[in-house]
This record gives sequence, structure tokens and C-alpha cells, in this order.
Amino acid sequence: MLDSQKSPHGNTPSQFSVPYVRDLTQSVKPITLDTPILDVLGLFQAHADLSALPVMDDSNKYFGLISRRNYLNLMTRAFARELYARKNLDILLVSNADIFVAPLIANAEDRIDQVIVDFLSRDPGIKYEALPVIGKDGIIGVVKVADMMLKMSQSQGHLIETMQQLSTRLNDEVANAAALQKNLLRSPYVELPGVRGLSTMITSSEVGGDFYDYYMIDGRWVVILVGDVSGHGIAAGTIVCAAKAGVNFLEAEKEKEPNKILSRLSNIIFNTAHQSLLMTMFAVCLDTRTGELRYANAGHQFAYIYRSMLSQLDSLELGGLPLGKNEHTDYEQQMTEIDLGDRLFLYTDSIVEEENAEGECFGYERLEEVLVNHGESDIETLNGSLLDTLTDYLGRSVFYDDVTIFCVEHFEKTTALGNAYSTAEPDSDVIEKVHIADAFYRTNPRSISPRIQRQELVFLAEQNFADLIPGLSAQGVRRILLQDHPINQQLGWGVLLNQHQHNGTDDLAAFLRTPDQRREFHFTHSDDKAFIIGEVDAWLQEQSITNPDRLDAVIFLLDELIENGLCGAPRDGKGRPLYAKGTSRELAADEILRLDVSIQNGLLGISLIDNWGTLTPNVFLNRLSRHIRGLGLDSGVGGGGLYLIWRMSDYLQLRVFPNQQTQVCAFMDLNNHFDPEADKGFQFLYHSELYEAVNHDN
Repeated sequence: MLDSQKSPHGNTPSQFSVPYVRDLTQSVKPITLDTPILDVLGLFQAHADLSALPVMDDSNKYFGLISRRNYLNLMTRAFARELYARKNLDILLVSNADIFVAPLIANAEDRIDQVIVDFLSRDPGIKYEALPVIGKDGIIGVVKVADMMLKMSQSQGHLIETMQQLSTRLNDEVANAAALQKNLLRSPYVELPGVRGLSTMITSSEVGGDFYDYYMIDGRWVVILVGDVSGHGIAAGTIVCAAKAGVNFLEAEKEKEPNKILSRLSNIIFNTAHQSLLMTMFAVCLDTRTGELRYANAGHQFAYIYRSMLSQLDSLELGGLPLGKNEHTDYEQQMTEIDLGDRLFLYTDSIVEEENAEGECFGYERLEEVLVNHGESDIETLNGSLLDTLTDYLGRSVFYDDVTIFCVEHFEKTTALGNAYSTAEPDSDVIEKVHIADAFYRTNPRSISPRIQRQELVFLAEQNFADLIPGLSAQGVRRILLQDHPINQQLGWGVLLNQHQHNGTDDLAAFLRTPDQRREFHFTHSDDKAFIIGEVDAWLQEQSITNPDRLDAVIFLLDELIENGLCGAPRDGKGRPLYAKGTSRELAADEILRLDVSIQNGLLGISLIDNWGTLTPNVFLNRLSRHIRGLGLDSGVGGGGLYLIWRMSDYLQLRVFPNQQTQVCAFMDLNNHFDPEADKGFQFLYHSELYEAVNHDN
């Protein structure tokens, strides 16, 4: 296309100019094939802006181009540096000849739009970051692909107007641009270790302004991005191309922090569009080993998490400036956790903003209703049902803006695995279930097979084990017993090891079948707490307990247990506490909070039952892990009570039926001295038919 043309109807279209390659060429001194390999590595490491190095042969003719990205991917590996030490570039030709390849050579006098079209037709995935540039006297330097895309946007406004006036002639070119844009996107079917999902994108014009991408780092962290340019068409498509180029570079750098990803992309969009167009984006990073989900937002719609075990929808509410608003923007980052079976849902605003004939938006309530109603459907059904519901509401199948929905499910944990687990038995006539001894685990910390159901797995500790809890927590281990603790004999090894098979509603009665003394209390108001604790204190004083320090521990434990039942257990549909700690309230008519206290042969058992069923293994293990790692409480979340309840008990058991019941049982040996610093056994039994196993295909 010429810089100035007459339209077919005799009208002169608007003028626009496109830079030439020479204007963006970075002057780079070529190297030769006899250059030491490690010297080339040093050049790239010393010059962060050096994107590529032209290579000349023995006749001083152009031989090839070494891309920074490709070269660092190879040479930053320790074995490569050792293998190629004191060797020259020509050695790489034997096994890495493709490292010298470039998709094309740009002429300094070529226009960058022509070069970009030629480049994208050869490299639609933008695997190469720079091209060699040839002038009158041979190779004169390199030009960055990103720089050409950024510079191209400066004349975008005039180009759009001209292309509209020449629409008849440009139909084929627009179609090619649409095809190229689709080629930039990854497969809509997400199949990664630990994650599977589907993306559906519908553009309202040939070239859209919506964007999604995803990639995996080190087989563990999955990065997901969904974005939306302010507008659609060719201009928006150019920004999408710039964003894709930036994401490719970030992937090569193994960048996984959402806030850093958004900050880097914002700088790219700012330099591309100069605030004429903005882009919103939501970025997440899932640790598929631990379930930790970090996220940041650049002015995009909040993502949703469907929590399968609770059948609840949670909104990741976090704000931020759109990409390209300022040249340098810092983004806030937050963290949550997702369990196996949970789903992450991202989308663009057109879904909630599309209007029917009456001018009424589809809205968030209808979107959330579909997500909840199809929370257990397969993802294809969910995406299809959402689009069907939207078109039925609108009364049309054509959308006025681009539509993108992106849904992924965390279906397995990716754990670095060994091949063996211990079968050491403290009591051969009762130990029949799968268990692991700490002596073996300390030397083989990744030895727990992910195929073992965590509900049936028992970790047997010979000594204090608190230092192992963070690692065990990451692998989903939630049943830990001290082999030599006297309380195990009192409660019964067989009973302890078979707790996963017990589905009753009263664990205290199952452990202490013939109590010497027993008290039961039902709460109707939060003010009952002080009275009931006083009653239990007076009652225990009458029992002539030989270790007075035990009484103080019991009262402290009661206070934490009851406070958790009153304020920690009640939560809304998004998992947020309904009541702040210390809230004075009357219990609802259908709300249950019952305290039972029993004594049998010097063994004290305390049971607290609520009908909320909101506590999960992840939450409990996370609280213990944070304290053990010295991180303290989660800001705005709390959870110190769970850690203290464990420390105050000789044995702690938690049994949860999701959305039905939580029963916390704490046992204390009144005949022995109380040591709050000693580690105590605990078991968390979570009775859900789904996702009890941590699966992994070797």
C-alpha cells in the first residue's frame, strides 16, 4: 500500500505515514563463527537491550542471527555452559543449527508494515524477537519485532480511516489480519498438568479486541491472562498483537507474578497506543502443587472461583488501573487458595453489559446464577449454557462487542514424586492402613504418592514434627499421629487409625464410651459463652485434678473453641465471616452450637459441634503452616485460634461434612504434665465424595 492513494470513488483518503526499518534499526556489531560461545553469553548478560546478534561466516558474509531469547534458553543451563566452555560458535552448528535461524532479513528501506505482515505470515506465534537488517553495505544491525509493532501504532488512527475508505480493496487484508490474530492465540482447549479448561471467544468484527493467554512455568505454576482492549477492530487488534508479543517475552523470562506481568504489559501498551487505547486485564498464577492462587487486576471484571466442596461462588475483588494508562504502573497482588475440583472463571465485560430490546443489561446476577447452577457440569456444558442463556435473554445471537469466557478446573496436584513409602508399624495387629514414618519422610520428602487417598493416609511421627507440617500440608497430608504418645493407647490405636471410616455425628461418645462425668451445653446467644465457661471451670474444680496447670489450659482452649464456633464458622456464600470476633448476637432458630465435656479415667474430652460445615483442610493446615514458618496471622483473616487449639490439646480431631456439620474434639490427659510446646497428634476428616485423592499421572 502506498503512503498516499486515491480512493476508487475519486476521494483522497487521509494521509498516514509508516516508518521504515532504518528508523528503528539498532546498530549492532556482527560477530563471527569463531567467537567463543561464552563470550556471546557475556554480551547478552551485559547488555539487557541487546535483542540479537548477527553472525558472519569466514568470508565476512551474513550467516545467521542469534536471538537473545533462544540463546539464553540454551546457555543459562548449567550443563550447557560446562559443555561449551572454551568452544566457539561453529560448534553449535552440530547440534543446535536452528539457533542461527531468522524467519527473514529486513531491508533497511522496507516499510515496517510490510515487514510485519511478511514476518507474521512466517512466524504467527512470534517465536523470534528480532530480525537482521541489511543496508547498502551489508548487515547494519537488528530490528526488534516489538519495536516495529509499537511504532506502527503511532500512525494507527490515520490507517484506520484510510482502511475504512478503501474497505473494498482491503477486505482480503482484513480477513488475513483476523486469521493472523487467531493464530496468535493459544488453543482454546487448556490441557496442562493439574489444570484443564476451555476458552470461548466470539469477535463482533473481523478483528477483535479481546485477548486470552496461558502458559506454565517449570511444570508447576500456571499463568492465565484475560484482557479486553477499549474497542474492537483493526486498532484493537494491533494492541492485542503487542500484548501477545509482550506475553511471549515474559513467558521466556519465566515471569509468574501477576502484578509484575501487568506492570510490564502496561508499559508496552502505553508505548504502543500512547493512551489512545487502553486494555483491561485480569492475571492469575496457580501453584498446582499447593493450590495457592495469586492474582492482580488492571481494571478488568473480577474473576470468580467456584468452590466445589461448598457449592459456593467467590469473587476475587481487586482493582487497578487499565494497561497503558500510565507509562509506569505498580499493581497490587493478593493471594487465596483453591481446592481440587474448584474452578476459576474469567470473562470480558460484554457478557454483563450486553442489553436486550428493553435496554436492560444481562448483569452479574444472571451470570452468577449460571455459574452456580452449572458448577458441577463439565466445562463445555457450562460455557455453552452461559452463551445460550445470554442469547435467549438478548433475543439475538449477534453481539455488539467481543465476548470471551475462560474457565479452568484445578483437578489434580502436581507433586515431585518418589516411588516408595514406608510401612513401619508401631503395632502390627492394628496398623493396616497406608501410613508413612517421619524418619523415612525426612530423607524422602517427596515420597508420598499422589494416588493415595489423603483421607486414608496417616503420617506416623516418632518425635516433634512441626517443622514438617508446611511440606506435608503442601502434599495434602492431614492425619498425623505421634507413635509414642500415651494418649494413643488411651483412645485406642485401632479407633484412631479407622477414623476415616466413621461417619457418625458424635466422636466424643465414640472415644469415651463410659464417661465418669459428662456435661452438655446448648448455645442460644453469644452471651452464653462466659456463663458456660464458668460452669465448666467450677465443675472441673470439683474433680480434684492433680495438675492445676491443666485447668488453665482447658479454660483457654474452651474460649478459643467457642469463639470459633460463634464467629469463625458462620460464613456467607463467598466464604466470608458473617460476624466479627466478639460480636454479641442471638443464634438463629436453625443454628446449632453444642458443647460436650466428658471425663473418663483421667482423660478429658471436649467436643464442639456446629451445623455450618465451612472449615476445610486447606484452611486448617495453612494456619498451622503460617505459624510454624513464623508468618503469624493472615492479614484480615486471622486463624490463630486454630493453631492454639492444636497446641492446647494432647490430641485434636476435626471432622467436617461440608455445609452440614463441623465437630471439633480436643482431648487432654489430666494425669500427665501439660507441655504447650510439644507437638500433638491431629486428624482432619473431610467427608466429601469428590476429590479425596490427590491424583497424578506418572
